Amino acid sequence: MTVTVSLSDSTYEKLIAFRGSSDMTDDRVIAELLEIACDIDDEPLSEETLQRIAEAREDFRAGRCKTLKEVMADLGDSFE
Repeated sequence: MTVTVSLSDSTYEKLIAFRGSSDMTDDRVIAELLEIACDIDDEPLSEETLQRIAEAREDFRAGRCKTLKEVMADLGDSFE
């Protein structure tokens, strides 16, 4: 079955951006997005998890974070 869907320009641009440079059809992109959406765990997050997320966001905003390159260097692996 073929169905025509109307998308706003901004939504279609996001669809194109998600596809990137691959040769995926719009149908395949939407199918993959639906697979991702349906695979989301709908269990509520615990208070502890929410608190840790809030702390991590604050650390990031305050600059208390490292780049992947810095982490790799700390682990003794070069990132080139």
